[in-house]
This record gives sequence, C-alpha cells and structure tokens, in this order.
Amino acid sequence: MSTIVLIITIISIFLGFYNNNMYNITNSVMDNVDKAIQFILVISGTMALWGGLMNIVKASKLDEKISSLLKPILRLIFSKLSTTSEAYKAITLNVTANLLGLGNAATPLGIDAMKKLKQEENIKDYPSKNMALFTLLNTASIQLIPSTVAAIRYSHGSRSPMDILPAVLISSFVTLLLAVVLLKTTWSKTNG
Repeated sequence: MSTIVLIITIISIFLGFYNNNMYNITNSVMDNVDKAIQFILVISGTMALWGGLMNIVKASKLDEKISSLLKPILRLIFSKLSTTSEAYKAITLNVTANLLGLGNAATPLGIDAMKKLKQEENIKDYPSKNMALFTLLNTASIQLIPSTVAAIRYSHGSRSPMDILPAVLISSFVTLLLAVVLLKTTWSKTNG
C-alpha cells in the first residue's frame, strides 16, 4: 500500500511541475495536513473515552454481567465451546467492545480470543468452525453505539452524527445473521 501511495505522490508532483501547477498542489497538501491532524485529534479523543470506559467495565466486573446477558446468544453460535473457557471470555469482551462501536479496542481482544481458541482447540494448520464463526462475528459485528463512525461524521461537520444508528443496527444484524446461518449450514457439508 505504501508503494502505491508513493507512486501516486510522485506522479502528482511530476504532473504538477509539467502543468506548472505546483502552487495548487502545495496549498492542497497544507490544507489536508491540517484536516488530518484535526481528524486524528477527534478520533483519539473518542477512542480514549471509550477505551477508558472499557477499562472501567472490566474493573467493575460489568463485563461479566454483559457476558451473562450474551450467554444465550453466544451459546447458540458457539455450541461446542465451554462457557467457562478463556476463549469464551475473550470472545465476550470482543463482542462487548464491538457492541459499543469500539472497533480499535475490539481488535486486540479479537486477536487474544483467536489465540485462545487456537490453543484450546489444538488447531495447527486450518481454522476450526469456532474460529470461522468468531471471524464472522467480529467482522459483521452489531454496533449499538457506532462511536468511531459517529466521530468521523462529527469531524466532517455532521450536526447529528448518530442519526445513522437505525441503518447500522439493521445492516449489521442482517449481515451477521446471514453469515452465521450460511457458515453453520455449509461448514458441516464441506468440513465434516
């Protein structure tokens, strides 16, 4: 990816020189650097807020209460995984972070869950059904609070950055439901 960006940058500079348009390129770069820094500050503030809240959730054992609320749903999805296992607990934390719209906080939790699934299921070369289900669950996650997207919308001047909530809930729920059903029905046919 960095090679592609470098090539595009070199071509843009060359064309700017060729068309005698370096003034516009310089102004564009300076304007966008300012916007990039503002964007980073908005996203960093949002992530710090929600990351701190996730630490409070863990410290107050609220994650265990959320886990008990999620247990019936996750038991349906991960039917062969023990609800007392470390992998199950890591999956629950990842799902909680995704529900709060904390994709960046959910990523390390997801990596930890995948490592624990691999360990507990003694997987060597190919993913297990639970690993595939977890990947789907993590990728097509339901977000009750799409905080990262709302922060991006806010940084671009949206007056109501959370008005996307119904669309996010419907699309993520339908996507997740279809993905889980398709994986559960096709996995048994192809992988036994």
